[in-house]
Amino acid sequence: MTETMDQIYSSWAHRLRQNQGIRSLMEDLGQVTGHPDEILLGGGNPAHIPEAEAIFRDIFLSLAKEPSLTSLLGDYQAPIGNDHFRELAAESLSPYLGANLKKENIAFLNGSQNAYSFLLNLHSGPMADGSFQKILLPIVPEYIGYADQTITNDVFIATPPNVVPTGKHRFRYELNKEAFDLDGVGVLAISRPTNPTGNILSLSDLEWMEERTRKQNIPFLIDLAYGNPFPNLIGNEAPIHYEKGRTLSLSFSKIGLPGVRLGIVVSDEETIETLSSFAAVGNLAVGNLGLYMMEILFQKKVLPELSKHILRPFYESKRDLALGVFTTTFEKMGVDYEIHDPMGGFFLWVRFPSLSITNHELYHLCKDKRLFIVSGHYFFPGLNSDFSHTKDCIRLTYCRKEEELARGAQILAEIVASHQAKSK
Repeated sequence: MTETMDQIYSSWAHRLRQNQGIRSLMEDLGQVTGHPDEILLGGGNPAHIPEAEAIFRDIFLSLAKEPSLTSLLGDYQAPIGNDHFRELAAESLSPYLGANLKKENIAFLNGSQNAYSFLLNLHSGPMADGSFQKILLPIVPEYIGYADQTITNDVFIATPPNVVPTGKHRFRYELNKEAFDLDGVGVLAISRPTNPTGNILSLSDLEWMEERTRKQNIPFLIDLAYGNPFPNLIGNEAPIHYEKGRTLSLSFSKIGLPGVRLGIVVSDEETIETLSSFAAVGNLAVGNLGLYMMEILFQKKVLPELSKHILRPFYESKRDLALGVFTTTFEKMGVDYEIHDPMGGFFLWVRFPSLSITNHELYHLCKDKRLFIVSGHYFFPGLNSDFSHTKDCIRLTYCRKEEELARGAQILAEIVASHQAKSK
């Protein structure tokens, strides 16, 4: 009988095999059974909006009838997209991003998650000059999917945000300028709107940070998956434009097409050229379906109208509905709670100050009841200080039907109410 030996992996692989927030999130999405009692308030799926899906269905059917179907299914793209699609994207995006973009400013990747795995590693870890550069998240909590993308360990740094009360049971995170430190930093990264909180950093805060990063030639990554120009879920806040020193990433996922896996990076020529090398090694080529759908969406100028008249009204209505449902239920059940002002995106970030268990334990108790949420402890990579929000916050999506939101609110409230510290 031959004994089996434990497989020896690289340190990077060993870290990936540990408990990851993004893996837990996506496995929850992929392993749902369709049971009628399941309540899916944890995932990042966009809502199924009939008006939007009708548009996508028509595009999909038109592609199936075109002679170009042969190329769509049977030909490789270049690693970051063929010149035709890059030129189209540059021309189409220029007026919305306030810049005269060229194809050399555009790269397509298989989703913005894929793009960030390259971008974060491009600017962090051991550098060619012998230095070691880190990734600064200037405000946390921040997107769950960044934390495990770097090959090098311990490259994220972050500081606690300023927590500002904005009303009864409401608060907002603000940039902690006093703790802002660029020592040893190779790149800054934010999402706008911020996933998970729906926070939207002001343009004045961005400009304040860039006054400092430009002096040290530190690039700034801005994830616009929920932002402008599409789906443009930014409430009353001003849109982001492309400027030197910024790398913007856009996604087709949150307009309602997560399955096509198309991300668009807008950056300087040198960064785009480097991404092409990354993509050739990591992906070989970008997928075709998203690009062919993009071509029609851009040529017909569909996305501005889709964002303004369908997506924004839908998600803002859902947000208001969810706030009402959870607020009413929490107060009825005597739950001690706070909700971050949801300025954009489609999540609620909820804090339970009197929770006597951790948010990760709360996640498991909810999952036992077929309620899926996301524990907030995953959203603070690089934060080494003691900050209570890392243990008592959760993220909820409000992209579900009213009945599902109401059942989820009731179950969550019952569990939290039974695990509140009496002394608080």
